[in-house]
Amino acid sequence: MERGMKRRRTILVILLASVLGTAVLGVAVMKVPALKRAVRDVLQTTGLESVVMPVLQKMGLAEPPWSERMVVTPIGPADRVSVRSFVVADLHNALSRGDYEQAARLNAILAQESFQRAYRAMSAWKTMRDPETGLVPKSTHPRMAYWDPEDVAADLFPFLLLASQYLDQDSEDLWLETLASEREICGAMPCSVQLYSAQVVREDEQRVIFSASEYAKDGLLAISERFGQGPWFERMEEVMNALIDAAAVQTETGAICDQGTEANGEMLQVLSRLYWATGNERYLEMAERIAEAYLFDVFPKNRYLPATYWDFDAGQPDSDDFRLRDHGSEIIPGLAELYLLEKSQGRPQAQRYREPLKRFLDAVLELPRTEDGLWANSVDVQTSEALDDRPVDTWGYILLGYQAFDMAEGSDTYQAEIERVMKAAASRRSFRWEEDYLDGYADTIESMLYFLPWYDISACHRWVDEEIEVMFGKQSDSGFVEHWYLDGNYIRTALLYATYKTQGVTLNPWREYVRIGAVQDSDSGELYIHLSADASWEGSLQFDVPRHRTIWNLPFEYPRLNETPEWFVVEPQDEYVVINLDTGERSVYSGQQLAEGLAVKLGGSEDSENILRLKVVKE
Repeated sequence: MERGMKRRRTILVILLASVLGTAVLGVAVMKVPALKRAVRDVLQTTGLESVVMPVLQKMGLAEPPWSERMVVTPIGPADRVSVRSFVVADLHNALSRGDYEQAARLNAILAQESFQRAYRAMSAWKTMRDPETGLVPKSTHPRMAYWDPEDVAADLFPFLLLASQYLDQDSEDLWLETLASEREICGAMPCSVQLYSAQVVREDEQRVIFSASEYAKDGLLAISERFGQGPWFERMEEVMNALIDAAAVQTETGAICDQGTEANGEMLQVLSRLYWATGNERYLEMAERIAEAYLFDVFPKNRYLPATYWDFDAGQPDSDDFRLRDHGSEIIPGLAELYLLEKSQGRPQAQRYREPLKRFLDAVLELPRTEDGLWANSVDVQTSEALDDRPVDTWGYILLGYQAFDMAEGSDTYQAEIERVMKAAASRRSFRWEEDYLDGYADTIESMLYFLPWYDISACHRWVDEEIEVMFGKQSDSGFVEHWYLDGNYIRTALLYATYKTQGVTLNPWREYVRIGAVQDSDSGELYIHLSADASWEGSLQFDVPRHRTIWNLPFEYPRLNETPEWFVVEPQDEYVVINLDTGERSVYSGQQLAEGLAVKLGGSEDSENILRLKVVKE
């Protein structure tokens, strides 16, 4: 009996200790934000706590309704004060007085943070790879454990692969295995896959078509734009050929793939670039078929505007709206890119396309906009009224069409309009792009980065430097951002920003403790580079090349969707003088040598420093 009493007392003590321990832990979790986020990450990933995020909310898998509860990291105030804000202020002061050495040093700090954040997000998602297939899920939550081409393959996977190529080449093979696995499971046409069972999910044929166009344009094209030929390029061609083979929507100009303006706009962009790269007439024929269906059939019947969906059999819109937000406006740069191709190659179609394309571009300018120029998210084509009057975050996607048209014409017809919209975006600080979700910030900053090489507007440069801090603030300590596939767009924009701060010069191998930044003197063309590290490092600086020519055979560069902009590029056959600003030592290299990598060693001996300052001048 005494033994039983002791046992009961022991159990009571254990239970009491457990309750007290849980209470203490609970208080600690509530009081310590970092611990609270860490516990939540674990609970959500294991399925013990529901993840309230856009995809679950819209599918009705999260309670309470998403309109009542939005779990999104609040944006910082417009007048926020942080260490980073002082770095940005110092940077723009240095630029204003022409102190390019100091500016390069400060850019190195900003680039390091951006690379590190992309690396942390990639590393977090690497833990989510399905051990059997290598595919990654749509969300970290177990209920979303499936791969799909329109979201995961288009918006997450490509930027995990890109991040590995920049930052973690040891893991690049893992993501190439993912690409090979997706191809093996799906075949030529992409598909959705239930993870852990590797079962293909059967979907409506038109959904398959749309998903494939998304995968090709937003996913595979983005990798090809930066790294050229490779298995991703081959997969892109395979997908586009499968789409062409599946074309079943009959139009007056022949069969096309889809009734949706978004999918057709996406295909126009990929087909035009593939034709430049390969000369395959099949790609151009389909691009012209799509373009002529819109220019000569849809537009004349619909106030020279598209509809989100068009019934080609009936010759009328299948919806009254034209969605400008996100990728709904892809038809604008898609048609303009094809016109640029036709005009550059002196093809007779250019003259036929010009008038209806110009009328379309001018009609878009008349759609509902804010007073300073930003378009509404979506409009009713027949009444010209805004259906969603919130400013569009993907304004740059729209402007790409106007820039391409001007470059085809050799004119500046739309230059003032482009600058007006850029400045309108730059006037908004800590703005609620896309209701505070990560993707709104990722897309609006991406939009600005496409145009900065072409429009050197100081206020726009500074806006990017300041506003990306809001996007960065959405990342949790775990590396995840919103725990779903659009974390890939966070990685995309972080990499675009980082390479802007390095002017396209990258480290091989990249290490978290190494900082590289660069600034180009726009008057002299000289490039200033700052390299420093917190420990010894040995590797190479790899300079960018004119990828528009080396990858796509383009006669000139132009801003386009899903590209990595060219900043400072070296021509392989030209010579460049590299000057060590500390010692005055001068060395001459060919552009090809700089592209392959300039050997560098930091530290390694007691009297050496972990800092290197260079100036690169074209001979």
